[in-house]
Amino acid sequence: MANISAYRTKMTCAFLGVCIAMFASVVFASSLPNGGANPLMPVNRASPSETYQSLISGAQRLEASYTRYKTDKSFANLREIRYQFDRLRGLLDLSAVPSANRVKVGNAALTYLADILARLPPLDPYSIPGATSSDKELPARWTIPGTDIQLARVATGPSTGDYLVTGDSIANLADYYGRVRSLPLQTPREYVSFHREHISATGPLIPSWLTNNVPDALKAVYLDTPVWKIIAIAFVGLAMLGLAYGWTVVARRRGQRGGVLQRLAWRTTIPLALLAIYFVADWYVIAHINPAGNFATGESLVATAAFYGIVAWAVWLGCFLLAETAINAPRRAGNSLDAHLLRLAARVAAIGSVGGILIYGANEIGIPAYGLIAGIGVGGFALALAAQSTIENLIGGVALFVDRPFRIGDTIRFGDQRGAVEMVGTRSSRIRALDGTLVTVPNSDLAKMKIVNFTARDKCLFQHTLFLDAANPASRIKLLLEHLHNLISNHEMVQQSEGGPRVRCTGVSIGRIEVELRAYISTPQYSQFLAIQESLLLQAFEAVEEMGIKLSPPIIAASHNSTEPQGQSSPTATTISDL
Repeated sequence: MANISAYRTKMTCAFLGVCIAMFASVVFASSLPNGGANPLMPVNRASPSETYQSLISGAQRLEASYTRYKTDKSFANLREIRYQFDRLRGLLDLSAVPSANRVKVGNAALTYLADILARLPPLDPYSIPGATSSDKELPARWTIPGTDIQLARVATGPSTGDYLVTGDSIANLADYYGRVRSLPLQTPREYVSFHREHISATGPLIPSWLTNNVPDALKAVYLDTPVWKIIAIAFVGLAMLGLAYGWTVVARRRGQRGGVLQRLAWRTTIPLALLAIYFVADWYVIAHINPAGNFATGESLVATAAFYGIVAWAVWLGCFLLAETAINAPRRAGNSLDAHLLRLAARVAAIGSVGGILIYGANEIGIPAYGLIAGIGVGGFALALAAQSTIENLIGGVALFVDRPFRIGDTIRFGDQRGAVEMVGTRSSRIRALDGTLVTVPNSDLAKMKIVNFTARDKCLFQHTLFLDAANPASRIKLLLEHLHNLISNHEMVQQSEGGPRVRCTGVSIGRIEVELRAYISTPQYSQFLAIQESLLLQAFEAVEEMGIKLSPPIIAASHNSTEPQGQSSPTATTISDL
């Protein structure tokens, strides 16, 4: 008997030890996040059963996380709630929802689902397709019993093969919830309406005592959002506009005091300041005021459209700011051809960048970007046909920028006209003619013309012909040629090279002898060349007078059949250098 009693005592102690150990493990497990479950447990969507069970268990974890957050409104607990929402949104087919609204629509749908499923009789897990390994042939679509909520297998996209709550079901969840919210709960819940808790929740920067003391009239729900939240968001919007207006006034006043670069830099700060204000306001509204429902989706669309509009504005000004910064760099004139090329490149880059940003933003708020791009392509083709000459001139301007036959300020000859280049635009160029008139030439025509750039030369040609009387003695003419050669060669601005300068008798005709004076003057400046040419010509005529050399009298053509050159009515025929 003693042995039996001892044995019973040992068994009792062992049983108590096991019970204590089990109780301790339960207490320890309950103290862990998510009840001790694996925090990285994936959301399963491979079958209707797994998707449904993930919804049920996910709603429980979400409710538990929210309960902890209400007790301690910390940023850590808020991140946990967001994490749970992010995981569960993967069970919803939100492909038809604009990207800007997917978070709000998905979160609201999850709270609706949690409240609806809690009011339905619990399902037998084995009655759901995919609950057992024997369910090899899964249906393409499964409807939750007693509802019109469907789970369907995704046929295309990154979620191909997963079972998700259909888009049509998500669109009708608010109506479904309205029909069942008065029904009693079928499963234990912390909150009778988790959706109501969701739309009333606020972030850590809004204390609970403040929301608890809000008058009941302002707690009324409008567009699925409490009225007091709508008023708070309106105040944030007004504050945002006030700050933006204040900075705009400051930037414009500061920009008027400087040059083009400084004015453009201050203008660029306006959209940048708007972006900074937008990010702060958006963070406060989304994370702390927390709008929900139809109001939240509308607010999100407006905010997203404003964001991409401001970004496009900032990029537009930024492109021109970069161009002006490069133009104002040392060793680059602000009115040079490089400057115009940079401005043209900035304009093209700005148009392309802004167009891409606006198309992407349109896609974010639900406007089909691909259809818009196709429409732009068709419209662009029609516009290209209608504006063929404009496009041709634009290409001609690009060709001028690339080839660089001249720069701004250069004197050129184009066709039968001459002038100084004042501006090269995207469609046409403006040239100041010698008579002071302003000539506008289409870039396509200018690109096809033969262009002579007088400013780009490195020297000027001095070339004239003296017509001497044939009665002059040959010895005297020879002395004249030597004297003229020495006169031109000894000038400090005359370029010495093989074969030059040159003073030669180049021809004999009836009654006269032709003497050519040819040399290169080492200056690209036409005004300086004219002064040197004048000096050399006057010295040449003085030499002719000192030696008593007679010039040939003018020759008047007797008839059209005359063999004499026509149009030479002067004893000196000159080939004066072009401008």
